[in-house]
This record gives sequence, structure tokens and C-alpha cells, in this order.
Amino acid sequence: MAFRGRRERGGLARSFIKFAITGAAGFTADAAMLSALLASTDLGPFFSRALSFPAALCITWYLNRVWTFERTDQARLAQSMRYVAVQLVGAIFNLFVYALCITLGPPVVERFPLIALAIASGLAMALNFLGSRRWVFAGAR
Repeated sequence: MAFRGRRERGGLARSFIKFAITGAAGFTADAAMLSALLASTDLGPFFSRALSFPAALCITWYLNRVWTFERTDQARLAQSMRYVAVQLVGAIFNLFVYALCITLGPPVVERFPLIALAIASGLAMALNFLGSRRWVFAGAR
């Protein structure tokens, strides 16, 4: 029983590390697209983020499915819908923090929205991990 408990904790830690790496890939895609939109359009930081976020969502769902949680045995549509639901809750929190940072933060945050993006993404990660592990990718293997 003690061995099983250690293995489960190791599985949790391993899953979280993989989730964080996957999140870093999503963050990189999000940040790259946000930067490109800000540099090449007049869309502004909010609408640009509304476009960059879905790209990151697709990348992270796929990586979490095949690598982090290894749950390719689940139906893609149902799993992706659960993932979108969890991510939308996380996104609402994420965008709320992003907006707070831009509107109430020091002027440097408004000039460099990637700072707000990093803060918001980091805070939303724990919420997204728990929802993904406990609901989206849960179940007997």
C-alpha cells in the first residue's frame, strides 16, 4: 500500500510536469501569435488575445491527449468538449487576470502585454490541471 501511494504521487508529479511542458508549448504558440498580431495589426491587446488563445487550446488538447495523460482511448469529440469546458473556465479566469494586469497594473504591463499574459497563464495553470486530470482525462484505462 505504501508503494502504491508513492507511485501515485510520482504519477501526479510526472503528469504535472508534462502538463507544465505542454502548457509551455501552448504559451509559446499563444505568445508568438499575440506578438505577431500586435506587431502587424491594430487589433489591440484584447482582440489579439481572443484570436491567439484558441490556437494554444488546440495545441495543448492534442499534447495532453497523446502525451501528458495518454488518453487516446477516449472518444475524441467527447474528450475535446470536456477539455474546452475546463479550458473556458480557466480562460475566463485567465482573461480576467490579464485584463486586471493591463488596466490596473503599472504602465509597463500595458506597454508589454506579454507580462500580463505570463501572469494570467501561470495563475490559471493549476485550475486547468485539476480539471483536466479529474474530469477531462479521468477514468479507468
